[in-house]
Order: sequence, then structure tokens, then C-alpha cells
Amino acid sequence: HVTRLTKQIADDGVNVRSDPIYLTVYKHDIPDLTLIDLPGITRNPLQGQSTNIHTQILNSIRKYIEPKTAIVLHVIPASVDFSASESMKEAKIFDPHCRRQLIAASKIDKFDKGISDKLQGTGPDSMELALGCVAVLNRSQDEIDQRISFDEMKCREKQFFINHPEAFQNLPPDIIDGLKQRIRLKKHELKQLPPSVTSELECWTKFNELINKFRESIQQRVNGNYENETMKMIMTKSANEIFDSDDKSSEISIG
Repeated sequence: HVTRLTKQIADDGVNVRSDPIYLTVYKHDIPDLTLIDLPGITRNPLQGQSTNIHTQILNSIRKYIEPKTAIVLHVIPASVDFSASESMKEAKIFDPHCRRQLIAASKIDKFDKGISDKLQGTGPDSMELALGCVAVLNRSQDEIDQRISFDEMKCREKQFFINHPEAFQNLPPDIIDGLKQRIRLKKHELKQLPPSVTSELECWTKFNELINKFRESIQQRVNGNYENETMKMIMTKSANEIFDSDDKSSEISIG
């Protein structure tokens, strides 16, 4: 479908269009996340490409990396100077302190001397990023042609790091435990979030529940029962969740 839509939007040539292709994936109990796959930066136009292809691509990239809610993932070969990356230079325009950027150091099997310091943002050709770097071992073209699975590639990647302790021995030994702990913490925080209201029916159901609770609270106060002092706070918080939903057009009235 992506190939068909690409041909439909950008023809069969090699030009770039700013019109996005949307793929929506639904799953229960996961955070709302938008992943944007941006084109690689090209300086020299290929045959059939516009002469200003470089400017077109940069304009498209800037549109998506400018918002402060965007996390910029740079995919850069491990042997390349991270600080000289053009994508890095573009991102620093909107994120000068590098607080919302991280690097996926690809082709880690082509690493140079001092790679462990480079991945930690302290060595030559490195970048100190708040979100850090992740090293990955890519499938070679032969491995792709052999249909090597991603699970098998993960095993090969793990074995690669085991086989090269001299290159990565300076990496903090507790880094994996630290990452796992942060993941557990974030998962716990996500579970504490209230269920999302995604449809008008769910909105009305939730609203009616709140109205019934509010009426019960009023009746209790009329009867002299003031134990439920938190109802006002619950009502305010839940109502804000409803009115902050995506559907701003619905009007709710109380008769």
C-alpha cells in the first residue's frame, strides 16, 4: 500500500513530495504516538530529480522537527562524525541544547577506535545528547537476501558486542539495569493514567456517571452527610478530561 500511494503521489520518478502518507495502527492500552519517517537528506540531485531537491527535503524536515513535542531520532553510521551530521545541525536550530534528540548509531560493526566514549557523548566526533545514543547492528544486504529474521539479527547483535569487549568495555556496566528500571517506572506511570475517552458515546456515558455522582453528593449534603468532601475535586478533574477530548464540537447541557 505504501508503494502504491508513493507512486500515486510522487509518480514513478525519484522526486520528493511533502504530502504525507498516513498509516494508523490501533492497539488497546498504549500511549498515543505519532512516528514520522522523514526522507534522507540529498545534496546532489539524481537523474530525474528537481535541481532544488536539497531545499525541498530540508523544508519538509524542518516542518516536523520544529515542534517542541517532537523527539528527533538521528540515524547515523557509527563511523561518521556525529557533530558534522547535517540532520544534527538542522535539529540544533530548533533544539540548541539537544534535549529532545537521540542517535541510533547504525552499522556498529564498522566502528572506529574510541567508540564507547563516542556513544556516551564524551569522545571525538560525538554529541552530548540528553537522550543519549543507541548502537545497532544492521542486516547486511546478504542477510536481507537470505531473509534473516529480526529475532535472529538480535541474537547476532548481542553476540557481536560479546565478541568485542575491548571496544565497549568502558561503557557503564549498569546502563542496561538503569534503562530497564526507567522502562518499568514509565510503564507504571502509564498504568496510573485514566482510560481515554475516544468516542462521543463514551463521553456521554462518562458525563452521565459524573452527573449521577454529583446528584448523590448533593442529596448527601441535603441530608447532613459531609463525608464526601472530595466530590468537587473529582468532578472538576473528570470534567476537564472530557472537555479536553478531541471532539470540541459537542455541546452538553443539563436539564
